[in-house]
Amino acid sequence: MHQTALFHDTIFDALGADIAAAGGFKVVAGKLWPAENPTTAATKLRNAINPDQAQKLCPQEVIQIKRLAQQAGSFATIQYEAQQLGYAVTWIEPEDELQRLERENNELLKRLTRQMERAETLRAKVRAVK
Repeated sequence: MHQTALFHDTIFDALGADIAAAGGFKVVAGKLWPAENPTTAATKLRNAINPDQAQKLCPQEVIQIKRLAQQAGSFATIQYEAQQLGYAVTWIEPEDELQRLERENNELLKRLTRQMERAETLRAKVRAVK
């Protein structure tokens, strides 16, 4: 059984843990750079998370790795960033997010209905004046 580390020493270690959870270097590199040869892409990804190498990932590539890791149930990079920056991570369940969105949508619809009624009242007043 593979157990993930609770804390990581560097962002590169955390990214490596997320990459491993998401299927490994070849799998993740293939999703980041599908047009490249899988072996070449995997080497490129290994180098990109090596602190001694100059070439690094762009922010969008890091986000994509985090998404792939999330799908695999790993949040190592997110947890590392939160720890380093003094944030507490609050996970949002999809059901909770759906309820919040539905509540906000209902409030917006009520507000829109009130505004449309007010506009119609004003139109009637304008017509009555003419």
